[in-house]
Amino acid sequence: MSILCSVFVALPLLVCLFWFVMYAAVHHHADAAKKVQTVFFGVCTVLYICHNLLYHVYAETGLPTPLESLWAACSTSVYPIHFLYICWLTAQPVSRRKMMLILSPGLVVALAILIWNNEVTDGLRQLLTGMQVIGVVIFGYRRLHAFDRKLSELYAETEDKKVQPIRILLVAMLLIALNSFVLNILGREYFIAAQWMIVFALSPIAILLFVLGYIGYRRSFRVEQFLADNPDEPLPVAPADNKELGAKIEHLMVTKAYYLQHNITLTDVAREVGSCRTYVSNYINKEMHCSFSDYVNRLRIEHAKMVMLQHARHGGASKFSVIAIDVGFSGEQSFYRNFRKFTGMTPLEWLDSQRRGSS
Repeated sequence: MSILCSVFVALPLLVCLFWFVMYAAVHHHADAAKKVQTVFFGVCTVLYICHNLLYHVYAETGLPTPLESLWAACSTSVYPIHFLYICWLTAQPVSRRKMMLILSPGLVVALAILIWNNEVTDGLRQLLTGMQVIGVVIFGYRRLHAFDRKLSELYAETEDKKVQPIRILLVAMLLIALNSFVLNILGREYFIAAQWMIVFALSPIAILLFVLGYIGYRRSFRVEQFLADNPDEPLPVAPADNKELGAKIEHLMVTKAYYLQHNITLTDVAREVGSCRTYVSNYINKEMHCSFSDYVNRLRIEHAKMVMLQHARHGGASKFSVIAIDVGFSGEQSFYRNFRKFTGMTPLEWLDSQRRGSS
């Protein structure tokens, strides 16, 4: 095997080992989701150790039955473990009993391979893996999408909290799984004979694993924080007049400009108007036709536009970084993203358009 092919065969292993070490180093201080990621990359590391042994040591004879069984156990566990990661990430923890139910089919297939290592058991492994991929993508995507909606209903700013990148990675995972399915059809002998194909087969897998590890490792928002900001609450008696609740919200948010406060949540607003999150959220959704996040940030952008116009009338320059903080955003990036969202333009483009319109 050429040196180049050897490098690409080892690439997924090196990526998984790197992230396993990184996650393990912070394991004791990590939240539940990152702890699951530690297990995920640990299992992936063992999986690709077996994979490397196949191509470097047992290329002619195939893996011994115990290693074949270990490979099967790992390959049928990575997708369920990733689903468990999604569950913890979206504040839907899984009990130990359900964990065992999710992981047990793969372990049963691995045991079957250990006892009856033949084409039938290998076919069962491939079938189970395909079903796992489809299930993780469908149910994982739904959970991630629903969690993003919850974040938009609870927080004014969600840039560092949303799980949209992981939803995108699920689609990429599906495409790579289809690629792996084709590779299994071609067979090991094909790649041993056409070694250059290994580059195209393993590079996407290594990239996906690296990005998955990077996003999870860099994610600073902890699910424990979400649970603390979103505690269970009994529903009080519904307000007799929905307009009364709306008037209180408008007085707080518009008249008193409560949106200028930093890091406000739906809980804060509900407490200020003397109601509960459910009623306040329902009112904003039905009457304002938007999420809590969009409602607050739209008010902030309107305020920012007024400040920018005042600066322009007095011949002063608008310092967007300062305006962003003054109107309640946590930083300039969040300000720019929301400004473009609600106006279709950057702050500078909008300001230039206003100047041209008044000239």
